[in-house]
Amino acid sequence: MPRIITPGLAYKHLQRYRQVVGILTKYGFGEFFGQIRFWEYINIEKKLLHRERKLENMSTAQRLRLALEELGPTFVKLGQMLSTRPDIVPQNIIVELEKLQNRVAPMPTEAAIQVVESELKKPISEICDSFDVIPLAAASLAQVHRAFIKGKEVVFKIQRPRITQVIDVDLDIMHSLAVLLERYLPSFYVINPVGLVREFSENIHRELDFRLEANSMRRFAHNFANTAWVHIPEVFPEHCCTQKVLIMEYVEGINISDIERLQREGYDLKLLARRGADISFRSALEHGFFHADPHPGNLLILPGNVFCLLDYGMMGRLSARYRERMGKLLYFMAENDEARTARALVSLIESNEVIDAETLEVDISVIIQEFSQTSLSEVRLGNVFLRLLQLLQRHNARFPTHLIWLFKSIATLEDVARRMDPEFELVQAARPYSRRLVLKDLNPVHQTRQAYLSIVDSLNFLKDLPYDAGIVLDQLKKGRVKIEFEHVGLEPLRKTLHQITHHIALSLLLSALLIASSVIVLSGVPPLLGSIPVIGIVGFGLSAVLAVILIISLLVR
Repeated sequence: MPRIITPGLAYKHLQRYRQVVGILTKYGFGEFFGQIRFWEYINIEKKLLHRERKLENMSTAQRLRLALEELGPTFVKLGQMLSTRPDIVPQNIIVELEKLQNRVAPMPTEAAIQVVESELKKPISEICDSFDVIPLAAASLAQVHRAFIKGKEVVFKIQRPRITQVIDVDLDIMHSLAVLLERYLPSFYVINPVGLVREFSENIHRELDFRLEANSMRRFAHNFANTAWVHIPEVFPEHCCTQKVLIMEYVEGINISDIERLQREGYDLKLLARRGADISFRSALEHGFFHADPHPGNLLILPGNVFCLLDYGMMGRLSARYRERMGKLLYFMAENDEARTARALVSLIESNEVIDAETLEVDISVIIQEFSQTSLSEVRLGNVFLRLLQLLQRHNARFPTHLIWLFKSIATLEDVARRMDPEFELVQAARPYSRRLVLKDLNPVHQTRQAYLSIVDSLNFLKDLPYDAGIVLDQLKKGRVKIEFEHVGLEPLRKTLHQITHHIALSLLLSALLIASSVIVLSGVPPLLGSIPVIGIVGFGLSAVLAVILIISLLVR
């Protein structure tokens, strides 16, 4: 069960609770706390909830952005994550949340040096030839300093002191609010606020561990090791990358959003557009490991039209199965195949209900027809993904989170590519990768390998079946086997429940008889009829009778 606010937790974080409530109320969200009965769980005066600022000239989205910025780094990060979720956040709010910036003052240089020396167990003078006291950049979680180590120019990414404790307090508050949202505002249950906070907590804790970021950089560099026009900053393992300190190569280039400078210095913008799309599709559809936050600030262009990606704190992953399904979706969309596009879409989505593929196909056909009637140079793949997200919402379904990140990543790179080359066709750039994944299923070698693996899996299942069945029978004998269900809507009829129970009992008894008879036949227990145990023959006979009874009971309803 989700954890609700406890007196101990409320008292421990009381000051921060008051601060959160005060800021949100100031920006016009006091009524929200009243709706979730917040004052019943924490010692905050109800009248505080009505001290709202008059902000008639500002939209709800603008007020929300300003409130999140004032609430600090954890809430800013939450807003940035929500800006990547068009499946649950309206587009007008997403546009405003995308403006969220980590506007924070840098921490004192002494504090940054103290973190480095504490983590690396050495004085800064023994680590660096020189260390710039003025940071290159400062964000809510960390800041970056330039330095020289053995004559090589590097950057130190240094985590802010005690930031983990600050974030953990805010996460507790977010979790409590999410629980109250689900309890008192049923309309929020569909977007799963508790699950959203849990996902956010996992992501931000991964981002706070720089060792994971270093591993992601090495893995990404390995995937593009043979691509001369992709550069990944080198990590310096000899200086012991830790959870709070990351040392990497210093890279100086042109920000990809500075189109005028790129043109002025003679860079090939059309080539850069193609290469940006190639990085996106190759990393996602070939390697299954992609940059989930490729905003322009993380993309530099180096001499020779070389791409350099920065900040690997947020990475997305796609399994081989999802890569194949995603490839089919892109391929059949490009081919304007409505039926196969619908089936590919159904294979990618999550839903608590059975999705009618035929009904979904009718809705998808509208999007595909619009898509097919537009020239490829005018098609925005990001807009197509957004339409699909809205379509799934109407069918009470959704894409898994990692696919949402992929769509957002592709849409961001598409915007960047279009600014460099207005005629760029992202659909054409995706075609070779999606076609390769579709044709992979037709490869005899691949099919043979899949058939072999299926046979191995089946043999392993059969080998483990007697042991697993023995466990089930043992639990059944001890009365520990339970059948649990959750009904939605009307109560099922008593007769239907009786029939289901009857069928389950017959199925279990039939399974037990078959397994027991098989074991007896293989063991050769006397008396024998020829070379076959009589008890085993009787068991198989009873199994046949039970099977007939079960089939009849299933047919006659």
